[in-house]
Amino acid sequence: MRLLLLISLLFTFTVSWFYGRDAPDRWSVGGVWPLPQKIIYGSKNRTLTYDKIGIDLGDKKDCDILLSMADNYMNKWLFPFPVELKTGDTDDFIITVTVKEECPAGPPVHGASEEYLLRVSLTEAVINAQTVWGALRAMESLSHLVFYNQKSQEYQIRTVEIYDKPRFPVRGIMIDSSRHFLSVNVIKRQLEIMSMNKLNVLHWHLVDSESFPYTSEKFPELHGVGAYTPRHVYSRQDIADVIAFARLRGIRVIPEFDLPGHTSSWRGRKGFLTECFDEKGEETNLPNLVDPMNEANFDFIAEFLEEVTETFPDQFLHLGGDEVSDYIVECWVRNKKIRKFMEEKGFGNDTILLENYFFDKLYKIVEKFRLKRKPIFWQEVFDNNIPDPNSIIHIWKGNTHEEIYEQIKNITSKSLPVIVSACWYLNYIKYGADWRDEIRGTAPSNSRYYYCDPTNFNGTDAQKELVLGGIAAIWGELVDNTNIEARLWPRASAAAERLWSPAEKTQRAEDAWPRMHELRCRLVSRGYRIQPNNNPDFCTFEFEEPPARKSEL
Repeated sequence: MRLLLLISLLFTFTVSWFYGRDAPDRWSVGGVWPLPQKIIYGSKNRTLTYDKIGIDLGDKKDCDILLSMADNYMNKWLFPFPVELKTGDTDDFIITVTVKEECPAGPPVHGASEEYLLRVSLTEAVINAQTVWGALRAMESLSHLVFYNQKSQEYQIRTVEIYDKPRFPVRGIMIDSSRHFLSVNVIKRQLEIMSMNKLNVLHWHLVDSESFPYTSEKFPELHGVGAYTPRHVYSRQDIADVIAFARLRGIRVIPEFDLPGHTSSWRGRKGFLTECFDEKGEETNLPNLVDPMNEANFDFIAEFLEEVTETFPDQFLHLGGDEVSDYIVECWVRNKKIRKFMEEKGFGNDTILLENYFFDKLYKIVEKFRLKRKPIFWQEVFDNNIPDPNSIIHIWKGNTHEEIYEQIKNITSKSLPVIVSACWYLNYIKYGADWRDEIRGTAPSNSRYYYCDPTNFNGTDAQKELVLGGIAAIWGELVDNTNIEARLWPRASAAAERLWSPAEKTQRAEDAWPRMHELRCRLVSRGYRIQPNNNPDFCTFEFEEPPARKSEL
């Protein structure tokens, strides 16, 4: 017997040493992700049976957000594993939800409270929150406390006391539906997983050079020419559906329309794009910059963006501004009309001044919106231009964490708020557990997503207050409906914990991985395609593809 025990221990140690971590069957039980601000577990667990559990929404029983929450968790997420649900002779277990503020008619606004208190005893669970958004986060934490006890073959919940709130107000995912069209259903699945990671912003990079899937009612020629096909578009109803779905999960939807570059797909608007030329002076067929000479273009942009603000209710609007320099030579420097225009304006040969001219016009358009919006720009607008002092700078540059921190330091030193994506470019494919390990031989080298902290720079407290949070980006060149889910998750979960949890309590990925593994298995059991994240391991209940349709022949 002692020999068998010794062999077992030696095998476990060998597996741990070989893969650089603990044994593959070690994960947390009832671990909460992201890690709460304060969490104190009780010493006992409570058995849960589906026929003895209920939820009391109190005076908010008519709130659609809380009703949707109750339906999702009571009927799906609290009991997700493919096992027979037992009835029992246990006492009733009631989840009581108390929310102070009224049920909001619209999506969450920037800075809305997501704070909550959660207490789970052997007899009940009590949620207290200022807003419905806090109640949503509390309910997700409660669902993480539920686990399936293999030995007793029953669901159990851990007793606990939690106080929690997010570290940053902006915690999101960026999806790209231009390079590859993403179906509404696939987008909704990502929104569901986002809510399960307590993320609250979907940055929707709707259009780019490759295609224009946004349906404009005022300017139908845009998607008429720019979409891949008439099937590859989002109707106004599609967009409203996504926004409504996100709202029920406490998620804002921020659209991006990149200007003045990345605009080849806008070619349906006659005269909007600058003529571009190759080295021989011959016109190319890939114009990709807005024509700043045409005054009518600014009238068009104003009217188009007014429609966008009517479609998307969020108070932020992303207007791009990146990589203009990639097209300047072909589209501005080699264009005789543009050079003449620059001379007339006194710009000489300085294309940066022409770029400034464009953005000055764009700033004035944003100021006149009937529905006020705060603009977000990629960081080139800071690097090359004089940014609007009311704008937010979106950081995407930097090949190492140190380079990223220097970017954040420089921009916040000018009293400009920032959102950081450079830490989390998830479209880069790296072999290994890149959420926690440095994967060499890849570009950029800023893997170890869990360790990138947007305030870990040498700056003042006032500068660090200007860091609004971060958005993990999944660019679409090699990402579509078939792989976006596994490519995003659970790697984006590392960013979710970094942006929600206290920095001082989340210093070591080695301490986090057992909870991340439990999170992955929980999401797999809920029916999502979540890729392995910690080398060889397993889930008690593995992912199952829906059965293939039988032939009707």
